[in-house]
Amino acid sequence: MTVFLSSYLNGVDKKGRVSVPASFRQEMAAHSRQTVVVYAAPEGRYLYGWAYDDFVKLAEKIQQLPALSPVRQRLARAILAAARPVNFDDAGRIMLPENLLAASGIAAEALFAGEGEYFTIWNPARFEEQMMLDKGSVEADLAELAGVYK
Repeated sequence: MTVFLSSYLNGVDKKGRVSVPASFRQEMAAHSRQTVVVYAAPEGRYLYGWAYDDFVKLAEKIQQLPALSPVRQRLARAILAAARPVNFDDAGRIMLPENLLAASGIAAEALFAGEGEYFTIWNPARFEEQMMLDKGSVEADLAELAGVYK
């Protein structure tokens, strides 16, 4: 089971290459493909990053919905059609496509945030803004989590 933890700030070069945190690469070491699948969040403020094998599991869940259902079609367009598999280079970097960099506002730096089975990639200022917004909900979120384990 893949679990991405912590946050890391890495530079992005002019070609859109960014080093994936070493702990994230280690987390993916046992996977069948050393590939990261990235796509823009539906609201466009950040990118999702998945280890390839875990992304396939997400795709399988989407495919379990009825083939012609509007929900499946929306999820297929928003996630599957938008997803871009990117491979690591010898230095542990991935190249983020230009359209995804533009959509997420990522330029000179990218903040990688571990979120369990996937990670997100942010423009650092947008991440800080989101963290400030999230602070107001943490207490209620923890109470909901406690309810899951009753």
